[in-house]
Amino acid sequence: MKNSGILLVASAAVIGACATSPNSMYAKPYALFQVETQKPDPLSRPAWVTRIDGKDVDPRRNDPVEPGVRQVEVSMTEPVGTTSQAKDRAVIEVDAKPCTRYYFSAKRSSLAASDWKPVAPASEPIGECVKAFNLK
Repeated sequence: MKNSGILLVASAAVIGACATSPNSMYAKPYALFQVETQKPDPLSRPAWVTRIDGKDVDPRRNDPVEPGVRQVEVSMTEPVGTTSQAKDRAVIEVDAKPCTRYYFSAKRSSLAASDWKPVAPASEPIGECVKAFNLK
């Protein structure tokens, strides 16, 4: 039991050092792009981020994004990793602000329609980022 306590403390120290190292992805203000998981109405659905600035995104990771204007490709009808038609994808421009999380979704004109279009992402501040970099 005593050894597992020491191992736990050592692991926490290593993880903490990685998160605060100058080479860490979180060493400077960042933005996060995520799938909207809440469905506010039946005309909405999640939109999966497939590329940022022309570079493929790993759907299993949510790596931070450098703030600034980004070209974000989303898949509006299929999750990442499945085959979807090019018409089901769209690129939208997002001016990513520091310490902000963006949620991507798509909307259609009616319940019977299949005309999915990406909508401007909802956003919220990332509390730990705002605190770490003293941003308001």
